[in-house]
Amino acid sequence: MRKRWLRLAWTSLAVFAAAGVAARASEPRAPFDPGCTVAREVRSFAGDLPQARAAIAEGQALKVIALGSSSTLGSGASSEERAYPAVMRDELARLLPGHEIDVTNAGIGGNSAHQMYQRIDSDVLQEQPRLVVWQTGVYDAIHDIGVEKFKRILRKGIARLREGGADVVLMDQFPVPRAERFPAFAAYVAALHEVAVETGTPVFRRYAMLEVLLAERRLKPEELLPMGSQHLVDASYYCVGVNLARTLAEKLSPRAVPGQ
Repeated sequence: MRKRWLRLAWTSLAVFAAAGVAARASEPRAPFDPGCTVAREVRSFAGDLPQARAAIAEGQALKVIALGSSSTLGSGASSEERAYPAVMRDELARLLPGHEIDVTNAGIGGNSAHQMYQRIDSDVLQEQPRLVVWQTGVYDAIHDIGVEKFKRILRKGIARLREGGADVVLMDQFPVPRAERFPAFAAYVAALHEVAVETGTPVFRRYAMLEVLLAERRLKPEELLPMGSQHLVDASYYCVGVNLARTLAEKLSPRAVPGQ
């Protein structure tokens, strides 16, 4: 399968003293939306991100790779800039002013966990990232590849990423409509979290976050997966991106600008 990478570079520059405004390479596509945010206990995770935190502390560029499938690539979004990695980049730049944020979207639609694992050296570690956000498990759950096999792949992938010098954050699955079509789906969500605990790997709980937004009617079902579609759309990508960025910023710097 042909690789598709998107480099999303953003440098958040110093504040102009005279004007009192921040100089930016471009404007974010949407303002920070308080309606998207969830409580810290839903979006946050335990554990440290020492490599990424050191990059921020030392004034180096924060190099992030978003490894995943279609919901990383941005299938269903109106543009590449509406995919969650681009939203995350923009929000990190807002929350960590003065730091260079360099995000590469290494999502490929339809990838299984094993296919992502096979791409780790060429598509991820070659870039020498400080942080890898690995979104996985949707394809594997829908096609029921075997829970134990899925767990073995996760363990191997996490170990390889760490050997390559990167911090790892797993991103779990998302709620699927008519879940009874995929009776093993919940077992794969649980399996990802089990491996995370076993390996001491943080998990960004996308599934729980989106469930909260749906239950509170701050996100409509059609803003998650439109009727007849298998892909997220702009609103759900935006909520994933801003909540993940806010969680990461709090981990990486005590001086992170609080959300507005």
